[in-house]
This record gives sequence, C-alpha cells and structure tokens, in this order.
Amino acid sequence: MAKRGKIQGFELRGDLTRPLRIRKYKYLYLIICEDQKTEKVYFQGFEVRIPKETIYLEAVGTGLDPLGIITRAIEEKQRLADSLGRSVDVVWVVFDKDDADLNASRIARFQGAFDLAEQQKFKVAYSNEAFELWLLLHLADVNPDFPLSRHEIYKMLQTEITSRIGQEDFVYVHGEDKVLKVVSTIGDEQAALRRAELLIAHHTGKNPIESNPVTYVGKLILDLYSWIEYFSYEP
Repeated sequence: MAKRGKIQGFELRGDLTRPLRIRKYKYLYLIICEDQKTEKVYFQGFEVRIPKETIYLEAVGTGLDPLGIITRAIEEKQRLADSLGRSVDVVWVVFDKDDADLNASRIARFQGAFDLAEQQKFKVAYSNEAFELWLLLHLADVNPDFPLSRHEIYKMLQTEITSRIGQEDFVYVHGEDKVLKVVSTIGDEQAALRRAELLIAHHTGKNPIESNPVTYVGKLILDLYSWIEYFSYEP
C-alpha cells in the first residue's frame, strides 16, 4: 500500500533513460508540465515508489504557457502511443495561472487551455498562482481568503524553510530544484494534501483565474498513489 506521509525516498534525478522493458509496463502515466526542471524533477521523484514494471511514469517539461502545454500534451501522447503501439492510459497537464490575467489575449489562452484539456480528456492540475504553493502547503497553512502572488509564495516558502532547525541558511532561488529535497525532509505531504483540499473547497464554483490561492497538484498525487496502491496489491 502506498505510503501517504512524507515524501520518503524522494530522489532528485536528471533525464531518465527509457526502461528497456517498457512494453511490459501495465499502465502509461504521462505528465506534461509548465516548468522544465523543478516540476519535472518533482514528479520523476515518485518513480521510487512504483512497483517494478507496473506504471511507466513519464514527466515532460515544456516551458510553455497553459494552452501551449495542452497542445504539447496532445503531441507527446501521440508520440508515446505510436512508439509503443498502444494507447496512453492517462495524461495530466500541470500549469500555473502566473500572468494569465495580464490582458485579454492571455485570459483567452488560459481559458482555452481548460477547454482543450476537457476536449482531450486530459486531467488538469493547475495552481493559482504558482506550483510552489503546493510545496508551501507541506510546511504551513495558507489563508484561502487572501490572494497570493507567486513572489509572496516564494517569500513565504523561504521564511518557512529557514525557520526550521538546520535550515537557517537556506536561500530559495526560483527554478532551482534543491528546494524539493528540503521540503521532502522537513515537510509533511499528508498535511499538504489536507490543506490543498481545504483551498479547493473554499474556491469551488469560482473561475480558475479568480481562485487564488488554490492548487490541484494534490489531486494528481492522490491519483498516482491510487494506481501505485492498485499495482502493489498482494492477495
């Protein structure tokens, strides 16, 4: 049964070599991310929890805006399916609100991302305003009534980390994945899941662009854990 506490055994890893026996895998799990490093490395870190030759987890970083991510996800899904001669079981897309409300064009593209994802039956794990909110929730409660800019989230993340014994000298730098190891060490994933659900419940019914702070990354993690638990079952 998958453990839903801290991120035990999390590993920072670079690009992964495709498993030689990939065709033996029972379930193809594709995650297309906005960030090309931190998010990609974060999701790759869950591979250590997956039973051998059950779930093939592939995370792809894109550096694109939300609508661009969905378009890329369509391409990556087809690529993986063609290479194996079988369909991809699930596709998650991970993106942030960031500056999507800066002007009418960006607002339209942000909404278009949700529309296209729905058409393609992709699952969406968006964060308003940034993915780092999910990391912050491992360390602290967040008031759902007060919107947070991504820079405020970065600052709060820095403050929470440096308040812990042994982390006083930590310096958070956006885009560096070293924060993942620190959060895995001092944070509480189970608490993050609970806190994320509270934020989602608070903003239910609102337009995604107006739902701040909120993150659906926990939904992806719970979905992945459900499949890990499924393939870990021993009668």
